[in-house]
Order: sequence, then structure tokens, then C-alpha cells
Amino acid sequence: MVGDEASQLRSLLEVSYPMENGVVRNWEDMCHVWDYTFGPKKMNIDPTNTKILLTEPPMNPTKNREKMIEVMFEKYGFDSTYIAIQAVLTLYAQGLISGVVIDSGDGVTHICPVYEEFALPHLTRRLDIAGRDITRYLIKLLLLRGYAFNHSADFETVRMMKEKLCYIGYDIEMEQRLALETTVLVESYTLPDGRVI
Repeated sequence: MVGDEASQLRSLLEVSYPMENGVVRNWEDMCHVWDYTFGPKKMNIDPTNTKILLTEPPMNPTKNREKMIEVMFEKYGFDSTYIAIQAVLTLYAQGLISGVVIDSGDGVTHICPVYEEFALPHLTRRLDIAGRDITRYLIKLLLLRGYAFNHSADFETVRMMKEKLCYIGYDIEMEQRLALETTVLVESYTLPDGRVI
């Protein structure tokens, strides 16, 4: 099971992620994700008459890029394939060809300078700290407050809580004042089992 179907049954399943820190670690599971994506439940496409644009993080290992191309041509039979660095496409989406992109995803954060449509790998920085780490930290904080969690099921619940309630504070001093002196930052969240935290 993949995606929303797996999410709905997460209390009964052992959930795994084919990618770790932005790099594919389990190609068999990654192919399950692609089967689901290209298949009748989502895109329902015939790859043989289709071109595909794939994205990759900066500094993606060459063997991963080669494996992606191999899978797209040999397993799925795509007509043609192009792989672009995510940071370059982020700038294109803004109508820019140069800039610095900070891309913090689920498993990895990249700071990638781009000059005239080319990522600069010698200046790119990779941090293996990202959204999944924040979710784990929130689970740790909730455990310290006495809440009990089933790891597989509740990881997704805490991730959804994070995405709904958390934000980046731009004025740290003001955020600390609000936290200490007011209840402005206090929010309730109803868990799937009905508990409110």
C-alpha cells in the first residue's frame, strides 16, 4: 500500500520510507511508489508514449541518477527522461535563473546557489536535518509530557500535527516573550482516537 491508503491503515501497518535523507535507499519500495503514481489509481498513463521530468536533490549520487534512468526506461518504458536539480526548477518557477535556494524537505535540507541556470555543487551544502527530524523531536517532547505513542501509527499523526500547528518564528525574542507571558501560542489538537492534547 502507498500514499493515502497506507496512511488510513497506519495503525495496522509497518510503514517504511524508500528514501532516507533525500536519497533512494530501497529501490524495490521506490518502484512501488512509482507503480502507484503511474498506475490507474493516480495518473493512469501509458509511459511508452510519454516523456518524464524527474527531480533530484543537489549532490545526488551518480549511481542513483543512473538507476532512476534505468528504471524509467527499462521497467516503465518511458519515451524519454530528463532529470533536473530541484533548486534550479524552484528558481524557474519564480521566473529566475540565479539565486540561492534553501530546500528543507522530509529527510534532508540543501542550501544550493544557482547561477544562470546551473547549480554550483562546490558551494552547495547538505544538512541531514529536516522535517522528519522535527517530527521525531515533537514525539520526544510529547513522550516527556506523558503521552504514549505507537511508533508506526502515531508518527504520521504527529507529522500532521506539525504541519497544521508549527511555523517558523522570524522574531525569536518576540516568540520567547509570547511563550512565557501569554497563551497566544497554546493550541489544542484532537488525535484520531479522540484524545485532545
